[in-house]
Amino acid sequence: MKLGSLALSLISGTVTLLGLGFSTIKVNAQTTFPFEATYKTESVFEPIQGNVFKSTVIGESTDAPYDLTNFIKMNYIERNDDAGMQTIVADATELGIEGLPILSDTFFGRGNDKLFATTTGNVTQNFEDFTTSISGTTTIAGGEGNFEGATGSLTLSENTIFNPNATTEPSTTGTAVLTGSFTVPQKVPEAGNSATLIGMGIIGAVFSLHKRHYFVTK
Repeated sequence: MKLGSLALSLISGTVTLLGLGFSTIKVNAQTTFPFEATYKTESVFEPIQGNVFKSTVIGESTDAPYDLTNFIKMNYIERNDDAGMQTIVADATELGIEGLPILSDTFFGRGNDKLFATTTGNVTQNFEDFTTSISGTTTIAGGEGNFEGATGSLTLSENTIFNPNATTEPSTTGTAVLTGSFTVPQKVPEAGNSATLIGMGIIGAVFSLHKRHYFVTK
């Protein structure tokens, strides 16, 4: 095959390859992280309006995976003493109160990795022994570090003991168990990038061959 024909064939193949590369759609993979941990908790309640309180919960764990050994959870709680129930929400408008920020949870540890979430659920109260049983869902919607873009859902189960003798704000201590999983998107290089690099290499080889042929035959 003559050099000119070879060059034309290579360039034609390169153009085709580049076309395939540019038409390739970017693919995103996901990594799933199973999660199960037990946290010791301490909660403080701040009166907001009527039977609605702001709850701030601090949690510490010795067995949490991915170094997410701590959390701070903030919620609005509506107390219904007649029913012995409480409702946990992140958005106060669900309780008929406007103008308050949507509250959230942050899971963190010693490093830069974090998870951001919101929690909803219900609390069952026992006024005889001052205990509560909490069931809810923690919805993960973001993160930092290795968990940027994380999404997922954790089931919350917590038992607490209410402190009726608190000298300042009402408070509880307890144990919270969180189980579930979350996923984090992992970017995969576009096939188009690889195709472009290969195409550039082929074009370079063609011109190199052409240059050598020119000096040999001259």
